[in-house]
Amino acid sequence: MNAVLNAGTELPANMRQVNVAAQVIHDEVWAGDYPFGARNQLYTVGVIKGEPEYSMRVAFLQMRHPEYGAWVRAGGKGWVSTGIIPDHLPPLKQGDVVELRQTGTYNVVKGFVENGEGNVVLQILCSAGDPAFKECVAALPRIGAFQGFGETSSYYPESIREYGFTFSQNYDANGVALAVARKPLN
Repeated sequence: MNAVLNAGTELPANMRQVNVAAQVIHDEVWAGDYPFGARNQLYTVGVIKGEPEYSMRVAFLQMRHPEYGAWVRAGGKGWVSTGIIPDHLPPLKQGDVVELRQTGTYNVVKGFVENGEGNVVLQILCSAGDPAFKECVAALPRIGAFQGFGETSSYYPESIREYGFTFSQNYDANGVALAVARKPLN
């Protein structure tokens, strides 16, 4: 169904199983508090109301690539995705550029709580609130005229477990923040 909803588009092979720079589209909130369109997109990547991933910290992200995807206002082609955010990162803000462990096209975090694998935000590369933000982005990879996008060429481990990050369920079914005990996934 995801392929039908997205007009059959697919990420090219060089954008799967790699780490890429991506931009945060909305300030980080509980999945149920993202705007309607964002929640629909989250569904296509596996953040589904009633499933455990809906209670995780999730980033709504924009990647760029030269072949497929939706046209974006800036005139380039983009691809919207998401990543589960590890406990140690501060709340993400709109405009931040992050490194994403990009696993594939659709359902990239479906079953994350059970199997511990999928798209994950690895780090904040450039913080939108930083006075040196423009200089930071200029030093990142680029795709065509667009700075701050593309492969970061950092190590891509076989499993997320190699990072040693913790990922906690942070919200209850109604979006109320939980007091969470930080522990590694299974």
